[in-house]
Amino acid sequence: MSAPRRRQGGFTLAEMLVALTAAGLLIALLIGLLGSQSAFHLRNEDTIQASQITRALSDGPGAEIRGAGPGDLLVATHDTVSIRVDMLRAVVCRSGSGSIDLFVYDSIAANPQPRWRGTAFSGPYSATWAYADGLTLVSGVSAAAETACRAAGADRANRMPTRWFRRAGGWGRGLAPMPVPGSLARVYGRVTYAIHPSDSEPRTVSIRRNGQEFASPLEPGAAFEYRLSSGAIQADVAPGDLPRVREVRLTGTAIGRNGRAVGRQVVYAISLRN
Repeated sequence: MSAPRRRQGGFTLAEMLVALTAAGLLIALLIGLLGSQSAFHLRNEDTIQASQITRALSDGPGAEIRGAGPGDLLVATHDTVSIRVDMLRAVVCRSGSGSIDLFVYDSIAANPQPRWRGTAFSGPYSATWAYADGLTLVSGVSAAAETACRAAGADRANRMPTRWFRRAGGWGRGLAPMPVPGSLARVYGRVTYAIHPSDSEPRTVSIRRNGQEFASPLEPGAAFEYRLSSGAIQADVAPGDLPRVREVRLTGTAIGRNGRAVGRQVVYAISLRN
């Protein structure tokens, strides 16, 4: 009677197939897990970026347009908003002989469009402004202006430095009559926000400030619209109706650069200063 045959070491074909199948399933699960984590990371990154775009719109055009009055709108169309932005605010202390003495109480770094300036004045206790686009008064720090302004009651505590007191000439080139003491003065520039095809992201649009890309990307279809004093909302406002605008609205969808996130809808309403 022969002895039973002993089994040789190693795996049978069936055992190898089972092992390979299990390994394949494990690898597929790992790949799926890594893929879902990567997709989640990209979606999360896009969501954060869309939120940053929304915040940039609030901090940029929101802040500047909110500081403008209805009389400061220069252009209001579906793709462009152009406003006057103050660079200097002052009180008239004295006027006469073609020059005025000013007490400057606010100086703003607005970074407006190059080579575009203007001057506006409003009489004492008046809410009406007279604008002279293109007029920049020639002004400089003046000891005589400081003496006149302090004598008129400006800065009684004597805290303001001399550089805030200026004498301006060239009045006859733009506005008349001469402003009386107590009038308010503004030297302003121009800021333009425009919706434009993005240079960096194909098939998207961006918001440009004075020609420089400010916020992107947004889906095509973003637009400005305007609420008038009557309550009506329209996409384009004729020049004669600009003083009737009370609110600038931006509608659009902010998206991430990876294109994985559902766009964040933006309906941003900016009330003008009264």
